[in-house]
Order: sequence, then structure tokens, then C-alpha cells
Amino acid sequence: MDNPGPIRRVRSAYNPPSLILKQAYSLASQGWLTRWTNLPRWILKGQKAISTAAGATAIGCTGYPYHVVWEITNRCNLNCIHCYASSVVSSQNELTTIEGKKLLDQMAAIDEFRMIVVTGGEPLLRDDIFELMEYAGRLGYRIVFSTNGTLLTPQIARGLVKLGIVNFSISLDGSTQQSHEKIRRIPGCFEKTLAGLQAARTTGVCVQINFTAMKQNLSELPLVIDLAESLKVDLFMIFQSIPPCQERGAAELSPEEQRHLLEVIREKQRKSRFLLMPVCSPEYWPLIAGQNGKNQLKKSLLQSAFSGCGAGRGFCYIRFDGDVWPCNFIPVAAGNVRHTPLPEIWRHSPLFDQFRDTPRTLQGECGECAQNPICGGCRGRAFAHHGDYLATDPNCAFVKDSLNH
Repeated sequence: MDNPGPIRRVRSAYNPPSLILKQAYSLASQGWLTRWTNLPRWILKGQKAISTAAGATAIGCTGYPYHVVWEITNRCNLNCIHCYASSVVSSQNELTTIEGKKLLDQMAAIDEFRMIVVTGGEPLLRDDIFELMEYAGRLGYRIVFSTNGTLLTPQIARGLVKLGIVNFSISLDGSTQQSHEKIRRIPGCFEKTLAGLQAARTTGVCVQINFTAMKQNLSELPLVIDLAESLKVDLFMIFQSIPPCQERGAAELSPEEQRHLLEVIREKQRKSRFLLMPVCSPEYWPLIAGQNGKNQLKKSLLQSAFSGCGAGRGFCYIRFDGDVWPCNFIPVAAGNVRHTPLPEIWRHSPLFDQFRDTPRTLQGECGECAQNPICGGCRGRAFAHHGDYLATDPNCAFVKDSLNH
């Protein structure tokens, strides 16, 4: 017997139209504050951005909330120094095909979620990946497909786009074979990743590069951004290595290196042909808002554009085994979809309720900071260093400055 079809379809990215206006306002605010000269040209690619940001209400530290990230497998064909999933070859209790479809139905019952990110491990290692993506596409989801790119061919890329993929999100951690493979630790993976990027570009959908910043490759960031320019990508997201989820050998940035990272992003954004998006760095918004003479902007306007840390508020992370976390850097389960439906976890979990009450519940310097509403600090870093996701973000180089104003 054929598998039953989806129980309902996800609402359009244009429903209500105010969502598009909110996205446009956030983009305009970021462009103005960073003096992004190519913003009008980038907006001409509007359909790509709208699809990738479906359901967004502002810009936050995970990109555009609201959305859910599904770690569809923990298996991977690489051996990266910053990822717990490196070289895992067994299924490790990942959700089955039937469980995956049930989860997708449950996601569709949550009105806020219009876009999902499918990640791993390496999603293309799942034998049923096309079946699951077809099901998600039939539900109406805009799907961001996060991959290391090494297994992505033009034929596979075109097949995925037909099923509903609107964005290929491909990891690149160095500008050369030596620097990238020093992080990824599999010979030949650099050229395969570049081939995957080219395969994604042939489809015409949004192409995004993900860079994970750590001590080992911080100096590479400007070079990787330049490489991305030559590859004509549409988005560039800068992640960070944060313990304990990523503790295999990558070195976390110091507060001084963190500030340097954000200043590089701001400077590169000015002339970039694509949007640069720092992840795990909500203090980027106070940085760009508090400089360039833009302090006269009303706080309410800034809060409409920037949402700060999205953990548990506009974002949730579903693990390969069904555990639901507020963020992939906060390994605390609000429940498991094998036992509790996702809508119940999302709407009624005490853990998610606590995150939705931030910034009011934040403690320490983050709780007192004047930039709390548009930043709030990285809750994953707070948890990694203090064992408390409401504590002060130890890497924020601006919190003391903010307390003096």
C-alpha cells in the first residue's frame, strides 16, 4: 500500500504579507548600519531570500527565525575536528523513515514553522533522503539542505530541488586544500566540496556557504569570503566552535578574537555581493547599531529588526534520535518526539517557556546589559562555560561597555 500523503500543507511565506515587510525591514536595517553598498543588487534576488527566510520575523543569531533544524542523521563521511558526528558510520538510533514522516507532519502542525533546515552528519548518507525530502516538499516546506558538499552532484542537486529544496548550505572552512582539509581531515574533500558548490549553483536556487570559526582558521575568514565571492554564492554564515558539543580538537575563540571576528564580518559586508550572517554571535547587532553614529535609532526599531539569540524562542533543534533541544549548542532535551508530539514540546515544555521569557530571565551581566533586547548573549556559550544557559556569555566583548551606558 502507498504511504499516506501529508495531513496538511505549511502556510505560504507570504501569509500574512507582513512577514515579507518584516524581512525587508530587517535587511534594510542591517544594510544601513553596515553601509552595505550591494544590498539593492542582492534584494533583486528577492525570491531566493524570501524562500530561505520563510516565516521570518527578524534577524537573529541563527539567521532568520522562526525555523526548525532537523539533524536527520549523525553519520558522516568526514572527520572534522569541530564536530561530534565525524566519521560516525552506524545509524546510532536515528529516526526511521516512518518516524521521520510523522515528525514532518508534527512540524507542519506548528504554524510558525515555514522553513526547515535538514542537516547531519551528512544527510546524503541516508538511503531514504529523497523519500523524506519529497514528503517535506509535499507538505509545502521550504527546505534548506545543509551538507558538506562532497557527495553532491548536479543530478542529485537537481533532483532535490524538484522536491522542495530552496537552499543548499555547504560547509567550507578554508580557502585552500591545505587549510580546509586541516579542519575536515579527509584528503581530497576540498575539491569535492567545490564541485558540490558548483553542482548547487547549476540549479538556480540559493547557495550558502557555512564557515566555522575557531583558532585554527580565524585568519582564513577573509580569504574564504573572497573565495565565496568568486563562486557567486548568495549567503555566507559564520558559525563558531562551542564546547561541549564540538570538543574534538577545535579551539574556541577568546573574547578578543570574537570581537575581531565580528569586526571582520562588518568590514567585509560593506562591499560584499552577498549577505554575511554571524551565528552564535548575537552581540553583532549591538556592534553595528552602536557604531557608525547610529545610536539615535530608537530601541523599539532595533528590536523590530534584530532578535538576538534565538535558542528556544524562534528556533529549535531536533536530534537524530528525536531529542528536542533549544539549540544545537545547548544539549538539554525538552522532550523526545518518539514519546511526545513536537507541537506539545514546542508549546508547553517548561524549558522552552523559560527561553521565551528571555531577556527578562537572563542573569549576570547579560541580564543587566542595555543591549539585552537585541542581543542576550549566546546561550550555548553560557551553558558550556557555566552549566547555566541563563548565565553571562563569557565571550561578549561589549557587555562591560554596555553596562557603562
